[in-house]
Amino acid sequence: MRLVPPLLRRPRAALAAGAVALVAAVVAALLFNGGPAAATWKTLSGTPTCDCVVKDSGSGKYRAVFGYVSNASANGTIAAGDNNRLALDGGTTSTDAKVTTVFQPGTHKASFTTGWVTKETSVTWKVGGKEVTANWKRPTCGNDVSLPAGGNGFGPILAFLAAGVVAGAVTVWRKRRGARVS
Repeated sequence: MRLVPPLLRRPRAALAAGAVALVAAVVAALLFNGGPAAATWKTLSGTPTCDCVVKDSGSGKYRAVFGYVSNASANGTIAAGDNNRLALDGGTTSTDAKVTTVFQPGTHKASFTTGWVTKETSVTWKVGGKEVTANWKRPTCGNDVSLPAGGNGFGPILAFLAAGVVAGAVTVWRKRRGARVS
């Protein structure tokens, strides 16, 4: 007894079904990724924090580790921009950091980190009308601080590429299997 319906045994039908499944996966990922809408804030109901920095004494550089405390009862957002940004003063003129934009209730240590900046540089996170400054003199982060993952945004693309490779491998396998049976 074959598990594949007769219609899908034809290559064009199988290709069309795969395309439909891919489109459905993309639409589902876009629709279900957001979750419930978050409130948009102009002011932070709480405070930004910088409890520690990660130091590289050999190069004389550090990464500022920022977090926040939110007194709100629900999630809120403050988009990156004039009301949610990093300001650098001193040696380094830019950093590859992406500031936190979604604020959940409670205390959140290590919400994001900056890139490496020189020890002469002060980094200030200005968010929702409040600010906190990091510098080389801050305490070094201990083992109790879990740094955020530094993803690059390519996860969904890699997943779709992997699905394409698997689909291609199955197609080749089926063609070879079909050639042996005939």
